[in-house]
Amino acid sequence: MTTPSRSGPVVLITGCSTGFGRELSLVALERGFRVISTARRVETLADLKEKGAETLKLDVTSPPQELADFAKAAWAIYGQIDYLVNNAGYLLGGAMEECTPEETMAQFNTNVFGLINTTNAFLPYFRTRRAGMVVNISSQGGSLNMVGAGIYCATKAAVDSLSDTWARELAEFNVKCISIQPGMFRTAVSAGNLRRGTHRIAEYTAADKVITEYNAATGTEKGDPTKAAVRILDFVTAEGRELPLRLALGDDAFESVKAFHVQRLADMEKFRSWSVGTNFD
Repeated sequence: MTTPSRSGPVVLITGCSTGFGRELSLVALERGFRVISTARRVETLADLKEKGAETLKLDVTSPPQELADFAKAAWAIYGQIDYLVNNAGYLLGGAMEECTPEETMAQFNTNVFGLINTTNAFLPYFRTRRAGMVVNISSQGGSLNMVGAGIYCATKAAVDSLSDTWARELAEFNVKCISIQPGMFRTAVSAGNLRRGTHRIAEYTAADKVITEYNAATGTEKGDPTKAAVRILDFVTAEGRELPLRLALGDDAFESVKAFHVQRLADMEKFRSWSVGTNFD
């Protein structure tokens, strides 16, 4: 198949075999963007390649030097990358005590350390060019800290925190960063990317109930991933757009994350007298 001629912004997306990564790739290609789609198994990207994407093998948990080599090769394809979309990740379910140390470390290696190392591999190029944007796909769970997904939510809270700091640190280089916090969308996360902690403890009925209900709802989520991909790309690529540090994405995420912050503010005021008054006399 002949690759369509493209001259739009260059977008590199991680974790494109399923879910948001695939949807973002398809929407970006439709918009005429130059797309670099990546996955651990590059053969899963064959249809994206046929549609015009450059496809590369990438495991975000690779050693930093391998990621640096990858960044050099990826940058050389078009001589620039305008948007780095850190989407690769998976969901580890179960009460936190049910997740073994190895499972917990693997979750952080992919969702947090892999994201840090991949981003750091590209930042020298962004800084030198004095342009670019890092778009981190987080989750409403980074704020909500849900029962039955505590380890996963902790990784997404880390992603939110890292994104906030990057946005401030990189501002002097004209490089932007934003964290996207999706709610429930009809993707393959629960069907294919949910991994259950193997150390099952029967007493954790609340966590087990949440996971059972989550799995049962797979395929019925109200969120449309194609609409989400369109919204993300429209938002981050708009000329002159003022970016917040975080963007809750989805009707459910907006209401849930808003309620979280309202409750946090109420708690701070309620216990204000215990917080203040600790300065030297």
